[in-house]
Amino acid sequence: PYTMKSDYQLARFNNEYQDQLLERQFLQLQPTDQQQESIQILL
Repeated sequence: PYTMKSDYQLARFNNEYQDQLLERQFLQLQPTDQQQESIQILL
């Protein structure tokens, strides 16, 4: 049980980190307002 909880927390942290990296890469492309709104819907 403890290992499962630990693995879950690590996976969640990794996924949040990956999401932040993707968001930063997206914003560096200087998206339009419409593109930014579309992404917010997906997130």
